[in-house]
Amino acid sequence: MYRKTITVIGGGSVNWMRTLMRDVYLVDELEGGEIRLVDPNTEHVEAVADMLRAFNKIRGKDYKISTVPNRREALDGADFVISTFSPGAMDGFWNDLEIPKKYGIIQPVSMTVGPCGISAAIRTAPVAYEIIRDMEEMCPGAWMLNVTNPMSVVVRAMSMAAHKTKVIGLCHELHCIGNFIGPILGLPKQENDDVLDYIYRWLPEQGLDFTVAGVNHFIWITQAALNGEDAIPVIRKYCEDNRESPEYTEPDANPYWNRNAVKFAFCRQFGYLPLVGDRHLVEFYPSLCNPRNGYGMKYKVCKTSVDARKFSKYKELEEIRSVTEGKTEVSWKRTGEEMVEIMKAILNNTPTPCIVNIPNRGQITNLPKDSVVETFATVTAGGVEPKMSGDMPGSVGTLCRLHVDIHELTVKAALEGDRKLLIEALSLDPSSGCADFSEIPDLADELLLANKEWLPRFF
Repeated sequence: MYRKTITVIGGGSVNWMRTLMRDVYLVDELEGGEIRLVDPNTEHVEAVADMLRAFNKIRGKDYKISTVPNRREALDGADFVISTFSPGAMDGFWNDLEIPKKYGIIQPVSMTVGPCGISAAIRTAPVAYEIIRDMEEMCPGAWMLNVTNPMSVVVRAMSMAAHKTKVIGLCHELHCIGNFIGPILGLPKQENDDVLDYIYRWLPEQGLDFTVAGVNHFIWITQAALNGEDAIPVIRKYCEDNRESPEYTEPDANPYWNRNAVKFAFCRQFGYLPLVGDRHLVEFYPSLCNPRNGYGMKYKVCKTSVDARKFSKYKELEEIRSVTEGKTEVSWKRTGEEMVEIMKAILNNTPTPCIVNIPNRGQITNLPKDSVVETFATVTAGGVEPKMSGDMPGSVGTLCRLHVDIHELTVKAALEGDRKLLIEALSLDPSSGCADFSEIPDLADELLLANKEWLPRFF
């Protein structure tokens, strides 16, 4: 049994903290220690702290729960640092989504790529870099477990500052794999099956050997063999025969739902199946999100409005308070997030398979060194060993390389406060093809001025 200090930057996240902290409290190896929460939103962070104190009683744990305004103080001696922060919060998010609309660019999600994602990245990357600089001094050797988006840019900025700090970016998009491998290859995930057990144990036991690689929110099955037989042709044939998933019956009114029409279209035309929600996928390729297809609505992709997100946060805050007051029973079933499995691997020094975002050390051979890529890996107390995944194939590799180059421009622009590099990144991003090229500098300036409060390096 261990007693560890866990610091959460963005500890008032009413979305992430409801789920991630439930998982932390399910780690038998952790008896207690301290959980330090850092967040400028005092209402939300205090509500989360009260929820964790309730978790202590329910689970019989002995964590000291602290809200700490000073980040460096919160990082002092930490063993694990979890990153869930968002500079500008909903105000910045509104600017990211709404200002590009004036230029003909409408994105359903933001926080990844396109002008919306680039705008979020230039606010977030400098803070990410500074957090790691602080960790290098205050808790050298600690682990940074990041779920903050835009993932690729944030992890790149963190990794540039890291020397002793171990940085891992974590995303759960892979976990949709059962929805496709099931019907396509006859390897269904049962409703109550643990998703990590399904991916990392059960599928290999059935004879499936597969590789997933790419960049965050743009990962692909690049190789697959079932009992020694190449399964990629089977996947392609299924996508040729099905324009969308016939099994999905969730009402179209749910903006987070889709029928996988984008995944199957990608596979039909590029030959490989991506394993990401269609809402993210359409933002990587403007032919899937433009006026002719209703900005993705043809493919059953709906825009997530700022108002919808604000309402979700209101509901999540109310849920947290209801749990604290004992009005809502807590489900103590694992969420499937990989973060706590990584924490257990580090605590016990046991090799654990996972999917991670880390700098490219050769795991994808035709993408630039040090660019952040997403692949399978094994984690132990000693570090992260990525799976060697070979080339990103064909046109998929071309697209990934383009977005990696945009990520690199964005990180440099963000850390240097360089307007010209920002304009280059915006001009290179495919989604900007919906705008007039000569107006992109105006778009950059509008985004900079609207978000000036969170962009000190540019002013």
